[in-house]
Order: sequence, then structure tokens, then C-alpha cells
Amino acid sequence: MNHFDESPAPAPNVPVPIDASWVLVTSFSALLTILGFAFISSGAVRYKSVQSSVITVLLGSVLTILFFWLVGYGFAFGDDKGNKFIGLSKFAGIGYTVESPTDDYTNLIFSTVGAVIVASLFGLGTLERSRFFSVSLCIAFITAVLYPIALHWIQPTGWLSKFGFVDFAGSTYIHVFGAITALVVSYFLKERRDQAGNVHPGIFPHHSPINIGYGSFILTIAILIFINGANTQGKNDKYEQGLIAVNTIVAATLSALTSFILQYLKTHKTRGSVAGIVAISALANDVRIWESALTGVLAGLVYIVLILVIKRSHVDDPAYTIASHLGPGLLGTILVGFLGLTNGWVTGHGPKQLGLQLVGILAFIGWGLLVAILIIPLKGTGAFKINPFQESQGIDVSYAEGEAIQFLDEHPEPALLSSSPKKGIFQ
Repeated sequence: MNHFDESPAPAPNVPVPIDASWVLVTSFSALLTILGFAFISSGAVRYKSVQSSVITVLLGSVLTILFFWLVGYGFAFGDDKGNKFIGLSKFAGIGYTVESPTDDYTNLIFSTVGAVIVASLFGLGTLERSRFFSVSLCIAFITAVLYPIALHWIQPTGWLSKFGFVDFAGSTYIHVFGAITALVVSYFLKERRDQAGNVHPGIFPHHSPINIGYGSFILTIAILIFINGANTQGKNDKYEQGLIAVNTIVAATLSALTSFILQYLKTHKTRGSVAGIVAISALANDVRIWESALTGVLAGLVYIVLILVIKRSHVDDPAYTIASHLGPGLLGTILVGFLGLTNGWVTGHGPKQLGLQLVGILAFIGWGLLVAILIIPLKGTGAFKINPFQESQGIDVSYAEGEAIQFLDEHPEPALLSSSPKKGIFQ
């Protein structure tokens, strides 16, 4: 019910036209995710890989925009001819329409932002270990084929949508899916090497925590804007528009505060706001404010726990992609089945929705794992990972014509590693 607008509600089953201006403004603003990921990646790697990390994010974004327009949008939003699995029209802009309530041009811009987030998450899993050519091939495959097909599943004619799966703004269909691809590529690329050529799983200190802080702040704001843009009616639905904004901010705030309190006691640093905003993406339009606060607290806890788990697993995840996106995304999607006002268990609608959410999660995870189809042969032929010498010397020297940052009083890297507070975790 709209508590602020007493204008008559539209008749049942009559589509409401989208507020194109609202969606476009939120889409353009949400492209700041590119800047946020660039900051995070440049801070998460060692100084000798800063240029390459930024190039990875920017190159992935450019390729995503191109391939999603050419192929991906058609797979995601084209007419599926009744198959409920994959769209079969609207490739390369052919057949676009602006007839109410559809606006393919506006929808393309907004949906591309989600694809850019997926590509960036995959790129974060490749930092300091991969060749640009192979990363580009994988991103093209993900954003032209894998992600768009999965995105079609949650459209009105898609099988998951008809099944009853709910994900308002991408906790699973963006963040879990993207983070799964990052986990797969991190697993196959293995751990990074130091200057002596030795493997040191996950104990490299971040080059610039301040860059990570800047990036996390920008990313939080950008995803907040994106979530609000998912309410395509904009000013036509003032109640939901305001509710989404409040729920999103509250969840991000409580997640940041929770993770800060827990992690500050040990390391004096955290970036848990991203976890909160990822978790609330699935249910921002269908929970009360106190429930969004609870979601934020739980997301902060999940973020901290997963950081510890990933470190012990020897999966080299420099940017904490799994802790920030995979875990919180799963949490938010599951909470739809518990807290959702429409069909949640806690709100008196039984456990059915929870089961539907779990099926959707498994579908997206299983589909994301298929990125290995391309990664395995690339790695097997030696075309994916840079050689040990290049990795030891730093990827910027080989692929970016030198390091972006140089220090006159540089200390040997092994000394930095031995003094890292993360080292004790593996002993």
C-alpha cells in the first residue's frame, strides 16, 4: 500500500509504465561501481601490480558494455518463444521497442550496470596472476552468454520467475553469480608468488588500505543507487521508492558497524558496508526497517567469518570478493524466505518461499561454475596464468610497461610478508 500517494492504484494486471528518467539517472550514477572496483583492486594488490589491476577492471567494463549490447541483452530479454530458458531476439539492438510498459533502450543501460558488476567481480579473482587476453575471453563469455542466460530466468517469462524465486536487485543473480566465477578462477589460478618465487597463500598485505576504503565507500553508494533504480516506477511509487532507500542505507550502516566492532578489536580496519548493501539487495522492497537492520548485522557477521574461512582455505582472494559478495548475497536471498512481507516464513506464510529461494541459489551457483569450461583449457595450454618469473617480478613490469609506484627505501618483499599480521593464521 502506498501511504504517501492517495492517487488511485492501477487496475489489476495493467502494466505500469517505467519512469525512464529515474531509471536512466540511477543507471548512469551506478556506473560509479567501475571506479569503486578500480580503487578496491588497486589497494588490494601489491604496489607492483597496481596498474594491471586497474586495467583489469576498466577493460572488463568496456568489454561487458560491448558484448552485452551485441549478444547478452538478447539472451536476457529477448522473446524466448516459450522455452523459459533463453531469449532469442533483440540482438545488437535489433527489434528494440519503447512501447509501454517496455523500454529496451532504458533497460539496456540499467541491465548493463549489473553485467559490469559481474565482470568486475570475476576480474578481482584474477588479480596479479593472469594475462589480459585470457581474462578478456572469459569476461566476453560470461557477459555475452553465461550471465545473460541466467538473467533471463528471473524475467517474467523465465522458469525461475514462474517457479517463484525472488531477488529484487541482485543479491544472487548479480553478486552471488559474479563471486562464484571469481571463486572458480581464484581456485584454478592458485596462490601468488613473492619476489623469490615462493608461494605464500593469502598472506600478502594490502598495498593501500586507504584505496580499499575509498573504493568501498564509492561501491556502497553506487550499489545503493542501483538498488533504488530497480524500482522502475520511480516517482510513480513513492512509498516503495523511499522504503528501498531507507532499508538499503540502514542495512549498509549496521553491517559496517557490526564488522567494525568485531574486526577493529584485532586489525583496526574493516569495509563491511558493502556486505550489508549486497545482502539487502534481494529484499529491500519487501521488509520493514528493523528487518533491514537485522539483515545488516547478519551480513557484517558473515563478512567477518568468511574472511577467516577463506584465509584458512588457501584460496587467494586479494579483494575479499567472496566475503563481501558471495556470503552476503546468499544471506540476503535466503532471508527473503524468512523475512519477506509477501511470502516470508516469519511473517506467517510458511517455509515454501525459503525452499524456492534455495532452488534459485543452487541454479545460479551451478550455472556460474560453468565458467570453468573456458578456464580449464586456457590454463591447461598455459595461456591463462603468467609465468612464475613474471609473477615474481610483478605483472606491471611485463604487461604495463613498469610499476606505477616506486619507493626509494624499498624493503624486500619477504620481510614484509614475515611481518604481516595475517601470517599466523596459517601456522
